[in-house]
Formats: sequence, C-alpha cells, structure tokens
Amino acid sequence: MKKIIVNILATTAISLLLLSAAALSFHAGCIYLKTVFQTFGANIAAHLGIMCIKKIELRSVFTEVILEITFIVCELLVFGRLFHWFTSLSFLLLVCMGTAIYIISLFLNLLQMKQEAKEINLLIKNRNKNQEENRRLPK
Repeated sequence: MKKIIVNILATTAISLLLLSAAALSFHAGCIYLKTVFQTFGANIAAHLGIMCIKKIELRSVFTEVILEITFIVCELLVFGRLFHWFTSLSFLLLVCMGTAIYIISLFLNLLQMKQEAKEINLLIKNRNKNQEENRRLPK
C-alpha cells in the first residue's frame, strides 16, 4: 500500500512539473489550486486502472503497455472533458504529457526494482555467509 501511495504522489509531482513547463511555454502565469487536486485524482484513477490491467496478466508485455497507454489516453479524455482542460490545453499535448509521464514512471519503477534486487541479493549473500560461519563453529 505504501508503494502505491508513493507512486501516486510521485506521478502527481511529475504531472504537475510537466504541466508547469507546458504552461510556461505558453506564457501562462499560474496554475490553479484546483488543478493540483484534479491532477491528483487523475493519477489515482490511472494507478487503479493500471493495477487492474496488471491483474489480467497478459502474455505479451507489449500488449500490456499498449493497453495501459490506451487506458491513460481514454482517462485523459474523460478527465479533460470533466474538468474542462481542453480550454487551455490541446488534446494532443495532453496525450503527449500523459505518455511522457507513463514512460518516466516506467523508468523510475525499473530503477526501484533494480535497487530492490540489489538489496535482496545482498541479504542472501549475508545470510549464506552467516550460515557458513555457523557451520564452522564447534558445537
């Protein structure tokens, strides 16, 4: 549960940073506070949807990625219409931002898994070392 919350918050932060960069490129002066909460809600929905897709356990990783991106695009369309995002952003820009956020999130997950694998390997190595030392001790 903790990992899911951290991922949602990280994705929201990445979303807000990209949204801020897009706003600056269009010479916008501010982002409304309600946009922060709308973005947070969209990211919660995205993570819940992706969790459901992962539970399906598709055979092909490529199919899973395409399904996840399609879900994100559909979700952005729904949230965009619901919160009137298309008055200030084009749908194409929103899709590009959503895809970029998805790719960044995948990359961060890979880094996190790599770190977890290193920690697990170190624990296994230490456990094996301790077992060998215990075998050598006289009883």
